Amino acid sequence: MTLRQNDPATRILKVRGKLVVDYRTREWCTLPYPNHPHGCPNYQKRQSCPPQAPRIDKWLDLSRPHWLVVAGFDLAAFARKMKRLHPKWSDRQCRCLLYWQPSVRARLLSTCREFQSAHPGSVFTLIPEAMGVHVIKTVRALHVPIEIRPRRTVFKVGLLRYPNQVLDDKRRVDGGENDQ
Repeated sequence: MTLRQNDPATRILKVRGKLVVDYRTREWCTLPYPNHPHGCPNYQKRQSCPPQAPRIDKWLDLSRPHWLVVAGFDLAAFARKMKRLHPKWSDRQCRCLLYWQPSVRARLLSTCREFQSAHPGSVFTLIPEAMGVHVIKTVRALHVPIEIRPRRTVFKVGLLRYPNQVLDDKRRVDGGENDQ
């Protein structure tokens, strides 16, 4: 496990041999959740989302090195802070991802780009579940205390890899270097 010098809440974990692939994860994007009866509004719209996102076996050579970037966020402390600032808000409002997710996503993206700078040619995705990675099972296998419905700590996860000549030649034809 490698910790970033300036951010102990963000880790880069070597995952080769521990990546849990389950293509049903791509279907989770269609599951309803509050105010989204048809699932994620990005489904079928973004290149990095299903069904446009490539399957992990088309994007990653599982025999070559790859890493997860795990960015943690103290959701419980954030919710307490929001409750102090907005005493009439519900718990759901205090935990709303619109208020915390952009900063965590920015940290995740920054870490992936730092890795790219140090490892020329490497590529990443910020949405590995869209490619069929079972993020929760994979992260748990790496001993990160991720929760399915987080109450304490939220984790955003990215996947880094070195280029694979055969796969990358195909991606150049299909377009895009990084799926975000």
